[in-house]
Amino acid sequence: MKKNKVSHIKVTNFNRWEVEIVKELEINLRLRRNFDQVKVAFISSFFNLVPEAYSSENPEVLLNFSEAEFEDNQLFTSVSDAGFNFVYGASSVLVNKLKELFGKVEFFHSGLIFLDSMEKTKEVVVHLNLNHHQLEIAATSDSKVQFYNLFETPSGEDILFFTLFSLEQLGLDSNKIEIKAYGELLPNTKVFQILRKHVRYVNAALKDEEFLENYTLYKLSECELFQGNSEGKG
Repeated sequence: MKKNKVSHIKVTNFNRWEVEIVKELEINLRLRRNFDQVKVAFISSFFNLVPEAYSSENPEVLLNFSEAEFEDNQLFTSVSDAGFNFVYGASSVLVNKLKELFGKVEFFHSGLIFLDSMEKTKEVVVHLNLNHHQLEIAATSDSKVQFYNLFETPSGEDILFFTLFSLEQLGLDSNKIEIKAYGELLPNTKVFQILRKHVRYVNAALKDEEFLENYTLYKLSECELFQGNSEGKG
């Protein structure tokens, strides 16, 4: 499989991240070309998972339990093939700029990409996906998703804490459970080695480290395919 080059936008001032990203979108010639498709995944902590039966409800109502604010956010719903949907908020400034530059844009929550594309087996498996200090934790068993959450993890100790905390809440034994690592949790990183000291079975989910590190981005390009497969199953 031939993969396209991945470029990262480095934000120098976190309080002005929207301004810096919008500027990069405006001046980066690689991003100013005409594209057949533009797909954007938000790693948004302003989200809620809701059963499909509630998908017609007002998103503001479904997000009432979130700690984030509604101000300056546009609300979206990402439809999963797992029997639930992601309702989430994303920066209005960034959303509007993307629509202005590229016209029709498909928006997704990162969790949808992660959950719909990971392998689900009968056995209980915990999946960790690290993207720029954002840790997604999911648990699967009986070929279904049983748990998902997203945590802010500025340090390796935070990653360890939320991993062990989630295992405890799920009643899973850190000496017996299998954990698969994605994203920036590469085997040669310090944080991966920290996890291995406290959890017995931690392994990289893929052998291809480039694909592993950019798992969500590469799977984003395939999301139309796995959504189509899901619709076909119905």
